[in-house]
Order: sequence, then structure tokens, then C-alpha cells
Amino acid sequence: MSPFAARHARPAGPGPVRQWAEPIAVGAVAIGLIAGVMLYLGTAGVFGPLLVLVIAAVLGWRYGFLKGTVGAGLPIALLIAAELVRQQLSGDKASGVIQSVLIGASVILFMAGIAFLASALRGRYRRPPEARREPETDYTEGSPWRS
Repeated sequence: MSPFAARHARPAGPGPVRQWAEPIAVGAVAIGLIAGVMLYLGTAGVFGPLLVLVIAAVLGWRYGFLKGTVGAGLPIALLIAAELVRQQLSGDKASGVIQSVLIGASVILFMAGIAFLASALRGRYRRPPEARREPETDYTEGSPWRS
């Protein structure tokens, strides 16, 4: 018997930078595409904001509550900051600074709630791979009885 502790080889997972960078990049690209398409088409429909909520749900499901919320909320915060800069540079005071910040904060909080709900549903109903059973069948590869 060896005096050294046995080490079991574990596959190396992604580092902490990649764990945070991936949901932020996915959220930024998805929300940027939605915003770009809405600006390109010149539409103010309801489907763009609904797709943003779907993105929050997908990020919450895939990356969990905290990383999904950051991945969905950070692009919205950057869009709000860009809107505030645009207002200051153009002199457009149609919607004030406080109103823009409150709208952005409410959208981010709503998206955080959706990401939390999706991650909670995933944690409740998704079974880990080791808990999954193989489908029960009478057929085995070495069985002489085949249908």
C-alpha cells in the first residue's frame, strides 16, 4: 500500500475566465443581433423584446442564475450607457437620464427573474447523466433472438 494519497484523474474543465466570458459573449452577440435587426428594419414591434426575454431564459437554463443573469443583463446595461451618451452628445432630452436608467434597471431585473426561473426549473427537473437509466429492451447484442 502506498503512503501517498491516490489521485483520481478528472477531466479538466473550463477555467473561471471562460466560465464567465462565454455567457457574456453569447448574450452580447444575441442581444446585439436582435437590436441590430430591429434598427435595420426600423421596427418597434413586440417580438424583439420578447426574444430578449427568451435569451434570458436560455442563458439561465444553460449557465445558471448568476452567470445567465450577467450574460443577459450586461449587454442591456451597455445599451443603456450608449443611450445616455447619445442623449448627452445630441442634446436630445426627450427621455431623461433618470427615466432611461429606471427603464434599463427594470428590464435587467425582469430578465434576472426569468433567468432565475429557468435555472430553478433546470435544477429541479434535469436529471444528471448518472441518474439516467438505459431504455429497457429485450434485445442485447449477443442475444440469438432478434426481431
